[in-house]
Amino acid sequence: MKSIKFFKFAAILLTCVFTMPATSCDNDDDNPKTSELKFDPAQAEVAPGQMVSVTVIEGTAPFTVESSDQEIATATAEQDIVTVNGIKEGTATIIVSDAKQLMGKIAVVVKTSDISELDFDKKAVDLEVGMEETVTIKNGTTPYSATTGNAEIATATINDDKITITGIKTGSTTVTVVDDDKKSGTISVTIK
Repeated sequence: MKSIKFFKFAAILLTCVFTMPATSCDNDDDNPKTSELKFDPAQAEVAPGQMVSVTVIEGTAPFTVESSDQEIATATAEQDIVTVNGIKEGTATIIVSDAKQLMGKIAVVVKTSDISELDFDKKAVDLEVGMEETVTIKNGTTPYSATTGNAEIATATINDDKITITGIKTGSTTVTVVDDDKKSGTISVTIK
């Protein structure tokens, strides 16, 4: 009689042990698939000592950035613009995360361009709101055009080889200048 009770108990115990794993939750439901952040341009090519701006498409600010190799390239994020700084020749990946934990990667190639880059008498400008500063273009072919990464922070106008940068509101941005031969250069701008 004791052996029948023991076998019934053992059978029930074994049934419970083997059915629990089959009915447990699947962890895939806890981690729904998320889409990745997308960028324009999708990849960045920059020369050492230069910067390039990449726009985050459909992400939620604020963004955080991290470089896979800070000896090759670094990055900063301001609103939906990621500014990639070339340090030395090589490849790196910039990992971008947004406020909703979506992530994306920007492949970066840092190499010396076959076309020489534009050079300026100042690579960076620090201004106060409402103030102006003039930067001289040291090489290139006229006419030049200038584009501000964020026109709400600073504006830029060109007259011959002079760029006038005006501080609009506190923040950081870049001014990218392109000449008639498609050579370009970037100036970092900080408005206090």
